[in-house]
Amino acid sequence: MEKQQTPQQKPQFKRRTIFIKKNLQFRYMTLILLSVLAGLLIMAFELTFTLNDVFDRHPVLLQPLYDHFPALAYSFIYKIIIYVVFVVLISAILSHRMAGPVYRFEQTCKAIAKGDFSQRVHLRKGDQFTELQDEFNKMMDRVEEEINKKK
Repeated sequence: MEKQQTPQQKPQFKRRTIFIKKNLQFRYMTLILLSVLAGLLIMAFELTFTLNDVFDRHPVLLQPLYDHFPALAYSFIYKIIIYVVFVVLISAILSHRMAGPVYRFEQTCKAIAKGDFSQRVHLRKGDQFTELQDEFNKMMDRVEEEINKKK
């Protein structure tokens, strides 16, 4: 008589820590932040050169703007700081969605290396690497079948 297998329930993961794999996440966040800052720097230089060119051609047209430039510059700097803070927060959330699954795979591989071939990877909805999770679990199902055949 063949045993009927009941589907295993996926454990519910509730991560409370944002930085699970700090090195990976900080590298990812730094890459995003540097990309955004490079874009902002390019835009700032382009705007500066364009305004200088227009001012050289039509000084009367832009004189009111140059009179208010210090106040505008401080306002611009504050907005950039707020923007960078948002980029850091968003990149932390995105890196968490990537680092969490990597951490889960590492923990599952460690358990399998210790001999527990029943381990499977279960990721949260919205995490990255769900296709890898499915293929990994199929692989482990096959490995476990082969082990059970040899017993």
